[in-house]
Amino acid sequence: MDAAGRPAPVRMCVRCQRVTETPVLVQEVHSNSGPGWNVYACPGCAPHIPPSSDVLDLLDAARRRRGEEAGR
Repeated sequence: MDAAGRPAPVRMCVRCQRVTETPVLVQEVHSNSGPGWNVYACPGCAPHIPPSSDVLDLLDAARRRRGEEAGR
C-alpha cells in the first residue's frame, strides 16, 4: 500500500519479465486506431531500455531522404 492507502502498482518488466511493485515507465506506445499503452521496466532493467523513436523525427528524416532523392 502507498501513503494514501492504495495498493502498490504491479507491472511486468519488459526486459526480464519479472513482476515489480516499483515499475518505471520506459516507453509510451501511441496508436492511431485506439488508445495507446505504456511499457514498464523494473528499476534494474530501466537503464538498459533504449529510448523510443519520436514519430515526428522519423517523418522528418523520410521527407529529407525523399527531397535528396528528387534532387539527383
